[in-house]
Amino acid sequence: MKEINHSNHDKKINFFITSDTFPSISVTGNSCSLMCQHCRGKLLERLIHATTNEELLKKAILLHRKGAKGILLTGGCDERGCVPIKNLIPAIKKLKEETDLIIIAHTGFISSEEAGLLKNSGLDGIGFDVMGDMTSVMEVYGLRVSEKEYMDSLQAISRAGLSIFPHVCVGIHFGKLSGEYRALEMIRTIMPTAVIITGLMPVAGTPMENIRPDPSDFENVLKKAIRMFPHTPVLLGCAHSIGKDRADIEKMALLCGVSGIAAPAINTIKYAQENGYEINFYGTCCGLIPDEKMKIMNPSESNIS
Repeated sequence: MKEINHSNHDKKINFFITSDTFPSISVTGNSCSLMCQHCRGKLLERLIHATTNEELLKKAILLHRKGAKGILLTGGCDERGCVPIKNLIPAIKKLKEETDLIIIAHTGFISSEEAGLLKNSGLDGIGFDVMGDMTSVMEVYGLRVSEKEYMDSLQAISRAGLSIFPHVCVGIHFGKLSGEYRALEMIRTIMPTAVIITGLMPVAGTPMENIRPDPSDFENVLKKAIRMFPHTPVLLGCAHSIGKDRADIEKMALLCGVSGIAAPAINTIKYAQENGYEINFYGTCCGLIPDEKMKIMNPSESNIS
């Protein structure tokens, strides 16, 4: 790994630690029509489930009382690659009226009408996964779609005036690069709030359980993204492999000059401290613009008794 020289003034990093402060809620429970090769619905099992407006209201208000700063609404997709967030608009509206929760969502493909309705509900932003290789989309997600459908969704979210933080997943095509650079080009047609680089997570019980992306692929994609979006935060998202590879990828991201890293390892935090980085910790999703009100303690220090 080639280290990059930083001047003192630009050695800044934001670490995003969500857990209890920004939990994820599946609006479909364990249900997913696609059952993609990398997930098979297993990632949904770990989330809080709320499939009705009443259930979402009850659980979100309880989370708020326990100190949550916001929630991510996500879930399984239907056969068209859409997550039914719009079904929960009444609950989103009420939560925005009665609490100060930040509410963001993963929508999958979305129409202009749906994006407008979500904007009017008070939704704070959308994370949208962008794929640049339609063969990969078919082989991994089982979806027959065109690049135009991705572009239409990006434009719909952007035109609605919603904050948008597109995600590009390194190695989603069975661990190999396939369309990541094209995905970045597609994102450049809008003005994203942030660009999130994630990576394949090996999940037990799936066809990709023993596959990990090459850490050097992260380096190449991150560098490309930073060059392409010089005035937009580029961040390493919470999904980025496991074990030693994960730690190596985080260090690589620091050296590449990312604006932030989600769910960093304790050793990554220590490395940043020992190498003179100006560090801030936030208890929100990494796609959101950092806010002083969302700052939290260094988790490695808060765990010391």
